[in-house]
Amino acid sequence: MVKRIAATFVFILISLSALGLTLYCRWAKEHRNADGLSFDGEYVISVYDGIMRAVGAEEGVDWRLLSAIAHTESHFRPDVVSHRGAVGLMQIMPHIGEHFGIAPDDLGDPATNIRAAAMLLDEIDSMVRIPETVPLDDELSIVLACYNGGLGHVSDARRLARAHGEDMNSWEVVARYLSLKNDPEFYEHEVVSYGQFSGSRQTIAYVRNVMKRYKRYCRMTDAAETAAVN
Repeated sequence: MVKRIAATFVFILISLSALGLTLYCRWAKEHRNADGLSFDGEYVISVYDGIMRAVGAEEGVDWRLLSAIAHTESHFRPDVVSHRGAVGLMQIMPHIGEHFGIAPDDLGDPATNIRAAAMLLDEIDSMVRIPETVPLDDELSIVLACYNGGLGHVSDARRLARAHGEDMNSWEVVARYLSLKNDPEFYEHEVVSYGQFSGSRQTIAYVRNVMKRYKRYCRMTDAAETAAVN
């Protein structure tokens, strides 16, 4: 999934006149301090565009997806540490870093933090094994849900969907069963391995927010690239 997004993910392109693009870019400049955005010619989304692009190219992950996650996780602040101990731009847990051979002290480095996230997304994608025929929106949403809520709980939700004769590769279906994992009738089902899940609302909102921002960033970069060519 994450390795084919850049080539195959289809978005609705912005149709902007030269004047419209100028006004849009002017608005972005005026609001960049509040939103971490810039159109100053060196970067389009954040000051980490260069690192995002480099890591994304090396790891096969769309850099705009990485940027959308960084905004949602930390608002592009590399020094953030959550109450659970998640670190940096992408809010990587130390044990995740160690899984990829990264020492906890190194997670404060933006490039290292971003790379850990890219590696995690790729590993999740390989583990969920979603067929290529599944719409990319669904696949990406399921991977993001795993990134936020844990592979175990999302896998339980997918197994519940299959056990009830529904599509385990549809994010709409998986999200519904993820919510139902707070109900004993469902989390005590024989196919469930990870028990009760009370964080479905947060995870579903997370997926929605990252997807929305990712598509926005794709439109923004497409518009900026078109303007640069013209």
